[in-house]
Amino acid sequence: MHIINIDRITINHAGRVIYRDLSWAIGDRERIGLVGPNGSGKSSLLRAVAEQITPDAGSVVRMRGIRVGFLTQDVSLPSGRTVLEEALTPPAPLAAVESQLTRIEARLGDPAVYGNPDRLAAALTQQERLLEEYERLGGSAHTTRVRALLVRLGFSPEQFDLLTDNLSGGQKKLVALIKLAMEAPEVLLLDEPDNHLDLNAKRQLEEFIKTYPGTVIIVSHDRYLLDEVATEIAELSDGKLTLYKGNYTAYTTERELRRLRQQQMYTAQQKEIMRIEEAIKRFEQWARIVVNERHFKQARSRRKMLERMEANGEIIDRVIERRRMDLQIQ
Repeated sequence: MHIINIDRITINHAGRVIYRDLSWAIGDRERIGLVGPNGSGKSSLLRAVAEQITPDAGSVVRMRGIRVGFLTQDVSLPSGRTVLEEALTPPAPLAAVESQLTRIEARLGDPAVYGNPDRLAAALTQQERLLEEYERLGGSAHTTRVRALLVRLGFSPEQFDLLTDNLSGGQKKLVALIKLAMEAPEVLLLDEPDNHLDLNAKRQLEEFIKTYPGTVIIVSHDRYLLDEVATEIAELSDGKLTLYKGNYTAYTTERELRRLRQQQMYTAQQKEIMRIEEAIKRFEQWARIVVNERHFKQARSRRKMLERMEANGEIIDRVIERRRMDLQIQ
């Protein structure tokens, strides 16, 4: 089941076309590694999926009710707050309910309300409805879940009181990831989430990605991470997106097989094109020597054949060496 459909989008940046007519159907509960050379537009594609930028052409359509959380490469957290305080920042819907509950509690302490049976009954009914919504949003379990997730992603209870100002870049990303996870979006976009993490934190991140109850799209330079978590690789290169089933190792194997097949088909087609072009020359030469209209027709027929192949996009591209993707094994 496809939950996000990208249909023939074009994105330009600084006067350069990053990609044109790019399409991508993103499925439910997939683990997708998005790879490609530096500058190929991976972050821009994530921003388009997150609807942070609007394509210059084409469309990005989400299934109704699908929410997207985006962890960007560079994360900044408010200063002067502890790890636990920042991680406990409630998602917007929960924060809204908490705010309404605070106002209701204040009203219930107002003599004009508790001294009036009708007003009191109305306030209590509203409070009951808000408390039900608070429970539905996981409000009473919020603190427990955040603490558990902090530990799961490598924070010790002693680190809960650390100021976010003193965290490493990798630790700040983990706190931001926890806040995103508590919003429970159906799609998580992670732009280099493993940067500046130590080995243990990376292993914890892998387990989090594997068990997240939704779709996760990861941009990473760590081949080991992509081997461990990815069920599909989306390669973005030269403005084109190509999909491969399996993890990173399966992708590299299949990519080389496809490139080999393409090169073989290209070579065979080029030989056929050369044969046709030589036939055209022969027919044209014979037609001029003997002034034979039949030879002219045969030459024109073969030339039209080549023109149709080009017009229909049937000319196979030569395999070119791709730009290096700088993937690491860690």
